[in-house]
Amino acid sequence: MKGFSAAIPIALLSCLPSQILLAAQAPQPAGPPPQSLSEPQATAAYQFALAKLLSVEGSLPEALTAYEEAERLAPDSPYVRLEHGQLLARLAQYSRAPGVREEYLQRAAATLGKAREIAPANLDVLRAVGEVYLDLSAQDPAALATAQEALETVRQRDPEDPQAALTLGQIYMDQRQPEKAAEVLRDLVTRLPQQRMAYALLVEALLRADKSAEAEKVLGDILGFDPGSLEARLTLVELQSQRGDHRTAVDTLRGAPEPVREEARVRRQLAWELYRTGELKSALETADALLAAQGEAGADRPFLSLVKGLVFTAEGRHREALELLDPLRQVQPDNIPLALTVARVMQRDGRRADAAKLLFELAERLAREGKAEDERDVRVELVQAYLDAKEWEQAEKALAPLGAGQGAGQTVAEPLRNQALLLRAEALVGAGRHAEALAALDQGGASPAIQSRRAEVLFRSGDEREGRRLLAALGESGEPQAALSAAQAWQRLDHYQDSIPVLERLVAKQKDSVAAGFLLGVAYERTEQRPRAVAEFRRVLELDPDFHAALNYLGYTYAESGENLEEALSLVGRAVALEPDNGSYVDSLGWTYYRLGRHEQARDILERAVRLEPADATLQEHLGDVYVALGQKERAREAYRRALELADDNAEQVQRKLERLQDDGPRPRM
Repeated sequence: MKGFSAAIPIALLSCLPSQILLAAQAPQPAGPPPQSLSEPQATAAYQFALAKLLSVEGSLPEALTAYEEAERLAPDSPYVRLEHGQLLARLAQYSRAPGVREEYLQRAAATLGKAREIAPANLDVLRAVGEVYLDLSAQDPAALATAQEALETVRQRDPEDPQAALTLGQIYMDQRQPEKAAEVLRDLVTRLPQQRMAYALLVEALLRADKSAEAEKVLGDILGFDPGSLEARLTLVELQSQRGDHRTAVDTLRGAPEPVREEARVRRQLAWELYRTGELKSALETADALLAAQGEAGADRPFLSLVKGLVFTAEGRHREALELLDPLRQVQPDNIPLALTVARVMQRDGRRADAAKLLFELAERLAREGKAEDERDVRVELVQAYLDAKEWEQAEKALAPLGAGQGAGQTVAEPLRNQALLLRAEALVGAGRHAEALAALDQGGASPAIQSRRAEVLFRSGDEREGRRLLAALGESGEPQAALSAAQAWQRLDHYQDSIPVLERLVAKQKDSVAAGFLLGVAYERTEQRPRAVAEFRRVLELDPDFHAALNYLGYTYAESGENLEEALSLVGRAVALEPDNGSYVDSLGWTYYRLGRHEQARDILERAVRLEPADATLQEHLGDVYVALGQKERAREAYRRALELADDNAEQVQRKLERLQDDGPRPRM
């Protein structure tokens, strides 16, 4: 359309000069608009209109020529330079050659800079300056300051300009100033609610600024006006899950509109959160339904297999768990937590040699790859596996790479060396080699953990006097960690009464120490000071409502005494939800059901507890009591015999129960 310029409507030419060439200049005095134009002004208006129309037509070189002529004829018009600069910026975007693109951006920046000199307060000009200089900053970082300053001016003068605020927010995040970005975006969504992009960027800024609580609130606001926002809902659930509030995460997922609830990502997350709340049956049903819907090639199959495997682990179905988890481990060799989980399940399934082989080979591979921290964690797990199996010699051998062997020549960081020495001392004490254990601990210096374990070994070797002296010195040192270590040693020695004054002093100084408070509650309970134990456990739970050890201990205390059984059920239920594969917690739950007279539920849960902790005599005794209550005498005898074989402190009590059962005597007293 070479002749297009001749077809410019006369009406357009007549209106452009007054609206653009004159009114868009620096502020004019009040008064009637001009009625006529000079010849240069009219020609400038023509060139300006021609440039705009050529630009729309796509004749961009001709449009640039027309803009340059309009600028020559109307040098004081900011809008001519504004439109010219914006066209140059468009040409930069279209250009693939880096050098040409940069040239156009430089020309655009220079043209808009002139426009800003003419009309420094013009918001349209400032917006264009911000955009162009932001693009230019990719080649010239110094240009970013100009872009930022221009956009901040726009935001201050027009705080409801969403684009300026959004761009500024992104700039601040790119500059690693998430707090500043959040400030800008927070102001924008306050002024203009339901700005979806602003909300999304605000959430990102808050998360980068470690303000997850506020991010959760903003995500809740998003779901308030857009309940179908999948990304907002899943992000909110992720935050709730990260802080351990899996029950709220489940509610958030279930509260989605039906189409969103059917999304595969929502259903897979629901399966995980149900597992984390201890709703194992529902978690399994959700995972199975999604697996069936997706088929063998489903993208979520590995994750759902992991969920199923963990559910089976929590239910004590070890072989079924391994059928799912071990193949996942083999295809994810760098997933250390998964490997450790598989090793633990192998141990529970009686495959101790396989677990040790897995851990040893993994540690050796990590050593070759130079992953020292992961290697250390795996070796410690290997040592602990040998200790749990009472394989003292194997445990000592496995400790050598950690720097705990006799005459070890390698340089090892003190915390790791002390950890290894403590494990070696445990192995040596288990083997009855107390003198060697003391010699090993002598290499560990004066750390409270080492000294408290030394005192413990002295006790066990018959030197109670020296052991007491050492623990007394630790407990009275005034150092909180030393006092806590002394109290832990007293309790490992079953000297709960001796731990009480140490812990009482410590709690008086550090009222917010949940560890000290929990140990004090345990000491009170073990010394038959139940009211004080209950009060201390409650205080700990006020400090940390999800301290699962306190939840379990308080609930079990109530169940044992037959008090507050419904509350006990709630407490131990929460503990199991937080640690679904902890056999002791599961036992507490089953025992509470037994105390409530709900024997069928008690049996199912206690059978699960025994699968999780088959070597725990108390669990076997509890299961036997439930079998008696259900009239299943032969099963009760088997459970009691297993408890006796494990030779725990409850052996005499179990023997009496077994004798009464054989004589068809009365059921065990509750």
